Amino acid sequence: MIKTDIPSPLINWPELLRLSSHNMMPERKPEEGDIWENAAVMYNKMAAMEREYTFAQLDAFDTSPEDTVLDVGCGPGRISVLMAQRAKSVTAIDSSEKMLNFCRENAEKAGVRNLTARLLDWNNAVLGENLERHDIVIASRSEGMRDIEKLTSFARKYAVMIAWANAPCIPDILGDLFYGTSAWEKKRSPMQRDRRLGYNVFYNMVYDLGYDPNIKIVTDGFTKDYADYEEAYADLCTLGEIRDGEMEIFRNNCNKWLSKNDKGGITFRRETKTFVLWWSPEKRF
Repeated sequence: MIKTDIPSPLINWPELLRLSSHNMMPERKPEEGDIWENAAVMYNKMAAMEREYTFAQLDAFDTSPEDTVLDVGCGPGRISVLMAQRAKSVTAIDSSEKMLNFCRENAEKAGVRNLTARLLDWNNAVLGENLERHDIVIASRSEGMRDIEKLTSFARKYAVMIAWANAPCIPDILGDLFYGTSAWEKKRSPMQRDRRLGYNVFYNMVYDLGYDPNIKIVTDGFTKDYADYEEAYADLCTLGEIRDGEMEIFRNNCNKWLSKNDKGGITFRRETKTFVLWWSPEKRF
């Protein structure tokens, strides 16, 4: 006799996914306002500093010049602009108009003409109604990571997730730079990251949903060259807030990641790690 009852899963993957998403992208309290609008300038500067490392993320999966790409929660276009240089076209969506304005500006600076930036909250995206299927769909540290099936449903070739690999993220890195300054500590606290709720959960969730996932861990980071230390301090301090009397604290924090380069100037470099997880929307069972 064939038993038709399907046993309950041994692991509650949806709950672990919720916890993992929070582990990497903690939800903001309503009283904090629109975090993405308020942080757009900072994220644009950080995206520019991460550009050198972003290539390794995109090299993890293959992109054809004929592919169409959807970037979910595109921010200032860190992924979108570089993908537009590889693919046929890119649709970049975000719920923040300020982020989209930076995305458009960065596309124009790069000479990209095949990128369309749209104001659209991923939670309101409906396949076939306000957003079409694309060959490659990417969710990089964005809301798209919270619903694997929805993300996959918009993809023909690959669905892709890109996020921190149990390593320091932007809030952590900025927290280190501004540690000890009163203005920063009132706004932020270090993320309490649980290694058990990292990319392993995303990988196994995708697998258990019936897909055949691939994963690669790449070195990530943020870097920028400056003429001298003073120029570095003046630029890096704009990533947060410094009050009178706190600049010396900030300078000492920065010095850990500043070094002389072979061009006679100073280089800021802070490295971390990122995972790239991608899979075909074709189910294996």
